[in-house]
Amino acid sequence: MSTVYIVSEVRSPLVDFGLAEIRTALQADGFEVVGPWPELRDDPRPEPVIVVRRVSSSDEVAAFVAGADGLSGPTYPDESFTVSGAGGRVVVEAAHPRGLLYGCLEVADLVRAQTWTEDGLDVAKSPSLSVRGVKFNLPYEPYSNGDPFRQNLETCFDLEFWRDYLDELARNRYNCLSLWSLHPFHLMVSSPEFRDANPFTDEEIADHERFFHALFGHARDRGIDVYLFTWNIYLPEPVARGLGLPAALANSSEGTETINRWDAARARQRAPQVSAYYEEMIYRLLVTYPELDGIGTSGSEAMSGTGSEKEQWVVDTYLRGIERSGRRVKFLHRTNMQSTADIIAMAKPMIDPTRFYISWKYSIAHCYSHPRPAFEDLLHVWDGVDLEQTQFLFTVRNDDVHTHRWGDVDYVREYVRGIVEKNYAHGFYWGADGYLWARDFQHVDHGHKTWRWDFERQRLQFQLWGRLAYDPDTASDVFERLARIDYGDDAPTLYEGLRHASKIIPAVNRLCWLDLDFQWHPEGCLTRDHGLRTVLDFLDSSPMPGAGTIGIREFARTELRGGADASAETPLDVIAVLTEESHAADELATEAEDRTPSWREPLATCAILDLRATAALGRYYAAKIEAALELARAEEREEPERAVRSAELLDQAVEHWKALGFFWGQHYQPYQMARVDRIFGYPFYLDDVRRDVRLAQDLGDRLSRQGEVTQ
Repeated sequence: MSTVYIVSEVRSPLVDFGLAEIRTALQADGFEVVGPWPELRDDPRPEPVIVVRRVSSSDEVAAFVAGADGLSGPTYPDESFTVSGAGGRVVVEAAHPRGLLYGCLEVADLVRAQTWTEDGLDVAKSPSLSVRGVKFNLPYEPYSNGDPFRQNLETCFDLEFWRDYLDELARNRYNCLSLWSLHPFHLMVSSPEFRDANPFTDEEIADHERFFHALFGHARDRGIDVYLFTWNIYLPEPVARGLGLPAALANSSEGTETINRWDAARARQRAPQVSAYYEEMIYRLLVTYPELDGIGTSGSEAMSGTGSEKEQWVVDTYLRGIERSGRRVKFLHRTNMQSTADIIAMAKPMIDPTRFYISWKYSIAHCYSHPRPAFEDLLHVWDGVDLEQTQFLFTVRNDDVHTHRWGDVDYVREYVRGIVEKNYAHGFYWGADGYLWARDFQHVDHGHKTWRWDFERQRLQFQLWGRLAYDPDTASDVFERLARIDYGDDAPTLYEGLRHASKIIPAVNRLCWLDLDFQWHPEGCLTRDHGLRTVLDFLDSSPMPGAGTIGIREFARTELRGGADASAETPLDVIAVLTEESHAADELATEAEDRTPSWREPLATCAILDLRATAALGRYYAAKIEAALELARAEEREEPERAVRSAELLDQAVEHWKALGFFWGQHYQPYQMARVDRIFGYPFYLDDVRRDVRLAQDLGDRLSRQGEVTQ
């Protein structure tokens, strides 16, 4: 066994974590590791050796290593690094511990690629996006309820989960954890002035503070900034009572007020004790937790009045609380249901402009649709905004896929590059409003399940968004090598299979678009208001705005007029994508299964079933979309016999749905969804899928009767 020596002239929690990652990679490749030593020894000269050193000793770096608050530091630390190698010596250099961490992680990747000992090694990298984050909706006073939040109440007070989660984020170059809650204040801080508004005992409050200090501290030790987001104005019932308000003015989550929603919002907004309470809570948060790096909110939801009235409330509470704290934290202002120009005019002058950000939903609720969403231009969101003088962060919402694995490197690479090209965009945080990847409660606790956390099962998705946000040019084979850690010898086949399977949901979204998460969950074909989205819903659907896709009805009309624009994506193109990618995913699942090794990694067994299920979902959508197209042709051409073909296709869709339910049921269990507020579980909707056949037949019968009348 060969020996590798490690020398680190810098010691900090970030660097130590990076060194541990190098050690793990070397040991997995059969090396013995000695060190880290604090300095390089020349007698005898160790070889091969990995040296980690700082190229600057600025006050900022020294303060960061020492754990100081860094109140006067720059908005972002320098996260660049170099890795060079020659003569059996590999040297990692950076100005900041975060850069050293990422340099160490780069060396670990090079070890897995077995290229780290090559002479002439010369790597220099800087992050393409300054903020690379995740959106994590806390289960405490959540935006909407459901099993993803109820099942994780204990998990999100478990430091073991947070350590594992933050370590995974750091490995994948994330530097931002955004935590979202309707009302986190009473859980995190208390104030003598508003003690009656906190229902917890002094001992419980102290326990909570210790917990959040530990959580935020571990984030800092992994180079991850923590932002806390709220919606406005939400008061849990105990808080409302403690503020002397009637219980009717409480609203623990959206739409649960016991009086007219807007009357209650107006009363809360105008109550002086509510404004004073919010200002005090922001102040207390920032002075209690020096590890907290940013506060975010909006001036829209659960509020009333004009835009300027709502914005003035934000200025008088959030920004005044920040000012009182003396902290130079980032303030992130969401734009939903507001004028960006109004926000900038009223809020930006009240805070250091280098710490002020506009936060905007880049793909609305469906990031898995088109990698270059056009909503900024279509909605004219930046009219009246000086993009050169304003900093933006995007919210990237995945309320598309919450169960099966997703991992298309080409899609994420193109999506990230689209953001990088916008000079005003400093980065993004991605995640869901209706889900959180914490305890894996969906997977049954038997069979091949050997993991605890949902992000372990969805590891590839996390790797793609984090690593490509740091470096969009990261080679695809890096992710394939990482997949070997989970999938063993099946990794090349499963990685390729997931790339194909992950093209299915974006294709469906482009053709059958709905903006919001509760309106449409494509992985389950579910809506909140009507359950399963029917073939008639598909017939009447609209494509994703700005995606260059032609809707089903429009295409049926253009066929009669001689064909669609050759540059446009048509329903036939979408059907072809779904058919081809489903076939490819299924073939690769078969290839993996046919290997029949004596031992298969449990995550690989799980991934094979995911491929089978997603392929069946793709075939279901291909048949359903073609059936909807046949109905559109039947109407446009007055050819009711096409409804017969539609019904035949929908009979095929039923069989694909049965297969989908079979593969899903091999290892998953149903759960109550949050935003869609439906049970997720394919077998429960089989009768609804069968009903589509009857709907097609009925439409054909109606067209036939109409034809008889006109003859």
